[in-house]
Amino acid sequence: MATLEELFDTAGAHLRAEAEQPVAADRATVSRLLDQFLADLAAGLSIIDDASPASDLRFHLAQARDALQTAQRLLPPPAVHSSSSAGDGIAGATAAVNAVLDVIESHHGPNRVPLTAYAYAFSTRPARDYLARRSAELAWEADRIALALGRGVEDPGVEAAFADVRSSLAKAAVFGREVTRNADWGIAAFSLALPVEPVQAHGSDDTRDVPERLAEDCDRLSRAAFDTLHDRSGHRLSGSDLQQLSRWTAMGRLLSGRLLLRVAEQLPDPAIAAVQREAAGALRSSAQAWQQSAAAWHRIVDLADPRAHPKLPPPSYDIVRRGQVVRLPQVVPHPATVIAHTSAVRVGQLLFGAQWRPDGAGRPEARPVRDILDDVRGVGALAAVLYRLPATGWQLAAAAPLAVERARSGLVTDSVEHRPGPDHPGQRRFYPVHHRQLESLTGTYRTVMPAEQTAAVALLETARQVGVTVPRAVLDAAAHRNVAAQQQWGEAQAPPPAVRAGSPVLRTQPSARRGGFRL
Repeated sequence: MATLEELFDTAGAHLRAEAEQPVAADRATVSRLLDQFLADLAAGLSIIDDASPASDLRFHLAQARDALQTAQRLLPPPAVHSSSSAGDGIAGATAAVNAVLDVIESHHGPNRVPLTAYAYAFSTRPARDYLARRSAELAWEADRIALALGRGVEDPGVEAAFADVRSSLAKAAVFGREVTRNADWGIAAFSLALPVEPVQAHGSDDTRDVPERLAEDCDRLSRAAFDTLHDRSGHRLSGSDLQQLSRWTAMGRLLSGRLLLRVAEQLPDPAIAAVQREAAGALRSSAQAWQQSAAAWHRIVDLADPRAHPKLPPPSYDIVRRGQVVRLPQVVPHPATVIAHTSAVRVGQLLFGAQWRPDGAGRPEARPVRDILDDVRGVGALAAVLYRLPATGWQLAAAAPLAVERARSGLVTDSVEHRPGPDHPGQRRFYPVHHRQLESLTGTYRTVMPAEQTAAVALLETARQVGVTVPRAVLDAAAHRNVAAQQQWGEAQAPPPAVRAGSPVLRTQPSARRGGFRL
């Protein structure tokens, strides 16, 4: 999944390749394609307000387009059956520039409604300056193509028009670079917003593709968390969904920690191995926090989705004869729950192989460390990939209490401790959930957040130790600040990428057992 930096780099490479091609026989075609490229480049700057440097950049691009169109009117038309490949590089650059705008717009819905926590990324001047800066660099590459177009021209009018094109593009490039010195390069990791639709892991998967697919799972979970925060999805997270999501997330953190320990066993540098073991410990603490949140649902049942419930005895003959047995609703799991399961499977695929599944029999054998590092492209890249898990988990933990509050009216409990007085003794086993149970439940998610923060910082430190930068961390920190500012249920703190926070050590609680029950 391409980032803004990769798309801009791709566009620049296409333009440089085009500038080296002979264009004398196809000036009209190349000129037309260059005109379209400049139009799309200016359109990509349209998301920036007119008060920014982008307004002057768009002006110079418009001047260059006017001069290009003048040259096109004076040039002879291109050959009808020309087999030349001139202009292919510009076409590729145009596609990359359009993809930049598509990536940015994918984070907004109708009427520019934000769809993800990253939709606010361009709310600051330095972030907008990044787009202007990279666009100015492409204008410089386009200037080289204009130079090639004007070389060897015999018509003085065409020669003057191409000179004007070069002058305008040079001004755009120089001005754009000069006024965007404070551009926020952390925005370079901005990527496409993916729909909340799970992509299953299969035994035929190539383990080399697992890191990218794991990152995509994290993007989908991040969007699910944002939808929950703002209640924009018709499919809400139920109590059963939240319980299962916590279990699979806990498993993903445990497997991630084991993966780091496995690699640390054979690292030649003891300092880096020690940092990896520390990160593995932080992931283990995060897994314990998630398991605690799952265990808090043990005596609570969501009537709208009672897939997860305490095990109860089968109904008696008299109850069946009187027709008092209630058939449980068949509920489709929330996509976020499925994605959490899939992401845990993907980490297991890196550790044990593509065929691994959580319900497999026997104790699997871990893969050779060399194969793992080849798939993830090094120790630092492994830390960068695993970092995405707690960074996204923080957002899920921030959104979970709101999901609990929305499901509150349908939550019941059979906890003896919170059973009401003997109004109707022997008539009911389940009662409305007690407010102290809800407070305890939401409190577990407050514990998850610092644990996930600590794990994310530890993984960033691991990457830093081996000289690998994680640009995504800057983008995540800004998104987390927006989430913390918008959520209403508690004092959430956004995880800064360079500050280590403490994490409480929790004991793992047994999960709720499955079984039938009646109401």
